[in-house]
Amino acid sequence: MAEEVDFNKLPLEERVQHKVWKARVSGYEGCVKHFKTIDDENSNEFSKYVSLLKKFVVDSNAVAQEKGLDAVLTFVECASPTISGRY
Repeated sequence: MAEEVDFNKLPLEERVQHKVWKARVSGYEGCVKHFKTIDDENSNEFSKYVSLLKKFVVDSNAVAQEKGLDAVLTFVECASPTISGRY
């Protein structure tokens, strides 16, 4: 059998865009944790992910898509309304 790859070693922004769905799942889970740790709702950290959010919810893998939806929900809850579009 093939060796299991540790995707956690990759940067978060690479994981959420990776071609392997398990890497994307790892990335989406990492985003949830990361978004919850950002103290300033206006942080530029949130802005880095705005353009990627659509890809999170339309992921071709159902498991990854569910984790992507969790990440988007956390983003909307934690980012300021001006960044997240929440009003």
